[in-house]
Amino acid sequence: MRFPISLFIALLLPALATAYEPPAVAASRPFTYPNDTFAFKNETKWNYVNGSVQPEQKNAPPREYTGRCFVLSRASVQFWKFARFDPRLAPLAPDQLARRIRQVCERSVWLPALVPRDRILIPGYRDLHEASAKMPGVFQANIGCGWPFYFRPGNFVIASWVTRALEDRLNGEIFHDLRLNTPTIIWAYRFPSLKLNHVIVIYAGTRDARGYHYLVYDTNYSDTSKGGASRHLDYDPTTRTFSYEPVYYFKGGPVTVRALYRGLLQ
Repeated sequence: MRFPISLFIALLLPALATAYEPPAVAASRPFTYPNDTFAFKNETKWNYVNGSVQPEQKNAPPREYTGRCFVLSRASVQFWKFARFDPRLAPLAPDQLARRIRQVCERSVWLPALVPRDRILIPGYRDLHEASAKMPGVFQANIGCGWPFYFRPGNFVIASWVTRALEDRLNGEIFHDLRLNTPTIIWAYRFPSLKLNHVIVIYAGTRDARGYHYLVYDTNYSDTSKGGASRHLDYDPTTRTFSYEPVYYFKGGPVTVRALYRGLLQ
């Protein structure tokens, strides 16, 4: 008897969704906002106003850097793990900088962080934010394209059922990792609804009587853009649900959350 492909997928997807290897030791420093973020943002393909698509404004500038939330979220953590910046040294020529950027982004994001002496040097800037503000075109051209991320094996978990127990376990993993200075890249969505389909980076969190409160780097914003700042994701342990604050492209409310880039199949 042939093994039904549908049964194989049903068994495989939960495994891909839940595989987790916690950090062995605390990172030398936490991911910080805005230092470890890009100075430019991922632009939405459509014109959103208060969570709804609206007609494009007359004479609005074209949206050129779109569909890159996977790219920017992943690359920000790669630079946090694998690069070091030194403002005391002279900046590189654009072609040399491009080569260093590709070296950083060619390393799998789930690998352990490099020790400082082994990190790829980006001279001339204090941090990723300053470097990407001064040389945005070089970074945009070399951190990765948007379209390949539609075909990631880990994307198929969106079709698998998410239980409240899985969300509760993920919340525990996120909070545990933050205590070890380790951010978590997450996919927040409302599948099968298309009201939200976005990738963000959780980099800080607190807990109180009401639940867990996380600060996230939302790649649809930059700190210099209108309303640019850390965004907020909350977790309610009573209902075991995550919720995202209202933003210009989403009205806010409950979301499904998946952890990304924890391994080859995630």
